[in-house]
Amino acid sequence: MQQLANRTAVVTGAASGLGLAMARAFCEEGMRVVLADLPGPALTEAEHNLRAGGFQVLAVPVNVADAASVEALAQRTVEHFGGVDVLVNNAGISGDLPRESWAHDLANWRRVLDINLMGGIHGIHSFVPLLLKQPGGGHIVNTGSMASLMALPYLAPYAVAKTGMIALSESLDLELKALGANIGVSVLCPGMVQTSLTKPGRDHPESTAAAPSAPAAAFYQGTQKAAERAIVTSEQVAQRVLEAIRTNHFYILTHEGALPLAERRWLRLKVHLA
Repeated sequence: MQQLANRTAVVTGAASGLGLAMARAFCEEGMRVVLADLPGPALTEAEHNLRAGGFQVLAVPVNVADAASVEALAQRTVEHFGGVDVLVNNAGISGDLPRESWAHDLANWRRVLDINLMGGIHGIHSFVPLLLKQPGGGHIVNTGSMASLMALPYLAPYAVAKTGMIALSESLDLELKALGANIGVSVLCPGMVQTSLTKPGRDHPESTAAAPSAPAAAFYQGTQKAAERAIVTSEQVAQRVLEAIRTNHFYILTHEGALPLAERRWLRLKVHLA
């Protein structure tokens, strides 16, 4: 999709972080943008600031974990802008503090999977039929993570959900190609970028899990220090996304050294097959 101007993009998780950076990048390309996020001051402020810049935006409160809410988002987009050309399934949470996989309470597992994985599933369920009807085609970007491509301890709910986003994207890409549809698919796998996901967190108020173990706590402290040293910005990631949409590139990696990190997983397969 070389020409982005005068097209419409929908971005979930658009009130802050990578979502907001992508929304602004789309606006600067001359696109109309639907800002989809939970209702609240952050969404209102994002819409106000972008409109003040002269951009065509529409804020739509949505809970991506709720299929009906995402379906309403799709309908509102069509009603307001007449259609959709780019969908970015970006909404996500990191979940509770790091713990061993068996120590995360089930409510945390459900929250993380409902938002990070089911949110993307709801997105393609509601929007792909709309894209298929459009002669101009479109593009879908699903936000995964480097956690999708490498072994990661203590954040199993997040890693499982983000790995699922890669499988979802791969299946979707093959299916659309089998139909001959003019719809591209990309999966964004960012490394450490300073966003709300990497800021110091806490357990959900209703968490029943025991305190993190010493190794899990040490891992958490290490990730926070790495986040403080992050040099790749959300704006730089957004530019990579634009490039991938234009070139119909599937994987979007954001950091030098990302590929060797991902290769470690496949090297474990090689050892077992040797």
